[in-house]
Amino acid sequence: MAGVQLRTIRERLTRRSEALVQAVGVIFKNLYEKQIECRDRFCIDLETCCAASNDFIRMSEKCEELVEEIKEECNLTKEGTATLEEQTAALLGLYSGDAVYAAQKTHLYCFQPIEEEVADELFGEEWLDVLTNNELALTIVRTLDDFMEDLETFLDEVMVQRTIEAQISASVNFYLKCLLTRSKYHGGRGSMFSNTEKAIHRMRGDVTTMRDYFDGLSESTPTLKRVIEREFGLLDTIVELLTVASGQSKSEVNDFILMLQKRVRNMAITKYVVGDLYHLVNPSKEKEIYDLVDSMESDMNAVAPTDEKAIEAARDRMSVPGLRVDQTMAEHCASSQRKRPLQKGPLERAEAALRMWRGKD
Repeated sequence: MAGVQLRTIRERLTRRSEALVQAVGVIFKNLYEKQIECRDRFCIDLETCCAASNDFIRMSEKCEELVEEIKEECNLTKEGTATLEEQTAALLGLYSGDAVYAAQKTHLYCFQPIEEEVADELFGEEWLDVLTNNELALTIVRTLDDFMEDLETFLDEVMVQRTIEAQISASVNFYLKCLLTRSKYHGGRGSMFSNTEKAIHRMRGDVTTMRDYFDGLSESTPTLKRVIEREFGLLDTIVELLTVASGQSKSEVNDFILMLQKRVRNMAITKYVVGDLYHLVNPSKEKEIYDLVDSMESDMNAVAPTDEKAIEAARDRMSVPGLRVDQTMAEHCASSQRKRPLQKGPLERAEAALRMWRGKD
């Protein structure tokens, strides 16, 4: 329909008419507003997300083609060409961003069956003592691999890589969320695991299983390696913190706290997550680790000060749900009702910082 309008305008106006640029601007403005109004209605399941992503790409390509035709066939002034290009850039940027958003949102529907089958079992007794070959991690990657066949069929080729990137982040977020959730309900004085050394060994196997799957996909898409390294590097840091907390490693815990802060860029989140990890495997040291994190404030600020704009970015419409690890951690920490061994002042400051992530004053 936009094409019909543009062709009609081109037939009725002279090739140097400034009204031509203004008319095209009106059409593009209407397309822009309609896209913002309607785009979320399309992404309701896996197939509609794929279809929406494909459509947004096609709309972007079509608009670009029409503009190029106008520039070639019409004798626009230099100013008119610049105005037309500016109008086009805004619309193309919107279509391109929405295409990526729709493609990456597919991860939500891929993880629905994973959540139902794996979440309650992960880090439980059967996971520790019976599933010795990392069967739950294998379930995750096999389910994702099944969906990958559909995504490669339904989704435009240029968006498949962006979808894999989302699945990498979603896998790390899912695993971490399941682990931290266990800390909410652990009330014992000792480790949650009957054999902490075996549990950490099992975690390393899970991480390797998931990472190997994505490494295999990166053979045909080398740029994925950076995403894999960044995302799974976080899980490596979490496992190392558990290893130190449980007394199985003599490494300096300070180093891993700083590594976590570099990734999360929020001192309240880093403090609570480190405390939760200690609570899982060595609750008697939880207060001690909070005091250590407080003493490291200047170092943490030096390597990665709290990102004040992160909350705004996480709430932005273009931020795909479930892909930001800082948001996942913040939501976990803010929703946890367990009593932490913190003094009133530091506790109130940390909780106030975390409530902001949930949109509460």
